Amino acid sequence: MACVALACEPGLTPPPDVEPGFGGVVRFERGTWPPRDSLVNLWIFASQIYPLDSAKIFAGLFSNPPSIYIYPSFTDNISLYVDSVTYAFKVPPATYRYVGVLQRFKDEITPRALRVVGVYVDRPNSMQPGEVHVRPYEFLRNIDINVNFHKLPLQPF
Repeated sequence: MACVALACEPGLTPPPDVEPGFGGVVRFERGTWPPRDSLVNLWIFASQIYPLDSAKIFAGLFSNPPSIYIYPSFTDNISLYVDSVTYAFKVPPATYRYVGVLQRFKDEITPRALRVVGVYVDRPNSMQPGEVHVRPYEFLRNIDINVNFHKLPLQPF
């Protein structure tokens, strides 16, 4: 009887109380912020799709479930005109192939009003986005992103 109890014991342990996601710091290069009239929104995004095109962006944002997530929300921004922002982005477990910072610079929400201004890279001096693998009950740290509004990464759309 003791063997049966020992064999089942690990399965009875409740999962850890951790919401999946990732976080880090977004650092903004000093002196590169755009004028206030060209900064409608600034979001962090996590996309399971890469590369993106304009059709995939809207399909990814508005599908159910989405394949592109926005932080903090469509109606909120990360902090503007600061040196850095610490963030904690709750997302479902998945592989996110493209993580970065997205600027909306016009009042409309179309691909012509959006641009990627910073991308997470997992290797120094890499031009390719780094992948973020979020597992159940796991919150990843140090997913840091650098933004220089004068030196934009390659635009996916």
